[in-house]
Amino acid sequence: MTSKEMGFKDFIRQKLEKIFGSKGWNSIIAGILIGLVNIMSYIWVKKPFTVYTGLLNWGQHIYSLIGLSSIAGAPKLIPLLEPTSAGDIGAIIGAMIAATLANEFAVRRVSNKVEVFEAIAGGVLMALGVALAFGCNWGGFLSAITSWSLHGFAFLVGAIIGGYLGLRYVAWKAERIIKIVSSSSEEFTQILNVSNARKGLGKYMALAIAIIILTLLIAYYASIGSPMVGGLFIGIAIGILLQRARFCFATAFRDLFNGPENARALDIHKGIAIAILTGSIGVFALKFMGMVKEDIGVAPVHIINILGGLVFIFGSVLAGGCASGVLWRSGEGHVKAWIALLTTVLAYPIFSQLIRPYVANNPKIFIPYSIGWIQAFIFMIIFVVLYTLFIHYLEYKYRYR
Repeated sequence: MTSKEMGFKDFIRQKLEKIFGSKGWNSIIAGILIGLVNIMSYIWVKKPFTVYTGLLNWGQHIYSLIGLSSIAGAPKLIPLLEPTSAGDIGAIIGAMIAATLANEFAVRRVSNKVEVFEAIAGGVLMALGVALAFGCNWGGFLSAITSWSLHGFAFLVGAIIGGYLGLRYVAWKAERIIKIVSSSSEEFTQILNVSNARKGLGKYMALAIAIIILTLLIAYYASIGSPMVGGLFIGIAIGILLQRARFCFATAFRDLFNGPENARALDIHKGIAIAILTGSIGVFALKFMGMVKEDIGVAPVHIINILGGLVFIFGSVLAGGCASGVLWRSGEGHVKAWIALLTTVLAYPIFSQLIRPYVANNPKIFIPYSIGWIQAFIFMIIFVVLYTLFIHYLEYKYRYR
């Protein structure tokens, strides 16, 4: 079909195929957009994009409904009026819309008992890691660093270690599967069957469900005049971005040192580096001009943050996705992601109640206050340059030597 013969409908379809095609989005572009969305979050809902505060709210409501608020804490707001919760809901909806438009939505059932165990164990470890580190891959790392909080750098150290341990676990699991399959044990072959069964759900039906839910939420916010519609739309933008770029921190840290198989991980890290650069510059300006409070996004820092980052990333490898990865994979229809999400929602309020009182008194270090605004800005530029050089060194080491 020539351009002259193409109708407007065909023209729009062609444009959508480029956006929602099988190729996905470039990680660098995704990183820039993630940084910009994080800045928008500061402006619109006065906080960076995070995940686990919303999951805490969900868990507290569940425990409250069954009369167990004493072990989880009482929820302060209903889920639709808590900004992080609204963002989490939006991320799932955004991923579902993106996945259906890209023909990538399907109800993907867990294929064996091991996956169920991994989802549950991973969800528990992720919740524990967040309680220790004061945040997940967003609130404890990406949004923490772009908020100029030192605890984000501590999380990064732990994340690298946790990712390597996750890689060793995956390698051990693969070896076990090979041994079991080669032994021709029918029972274990069924247990460790790696097939990924899917149950189709019509593309237009899934898209209609997502749009109906979105319409009802917008109508609700409009009826009460709530600014939380901003959190919802920011979450939708994040869900679309992450789904289209296949942007998962669990993959990034797990495969960082995985030899020739680390190309995807290195691409994601390049996106993370540019997201940190973009987001930190924007947040620097907002905080320097007094448009948002300097302590927003800043959490206590201690060596325990390193342990938290380690535990969280290892748990995310088991679960098959980081905090945001579990959200967008839930939007794609992964049942394992839903199991991990429910598990971490139930575990986190308990860990938060048990652990947070003992680590909350550690110092909060806002880097510009510690070394000066100009010095902090220079420090961040140097950090991003070194981070990028390290990623490119790994690319050179495993590709060109």
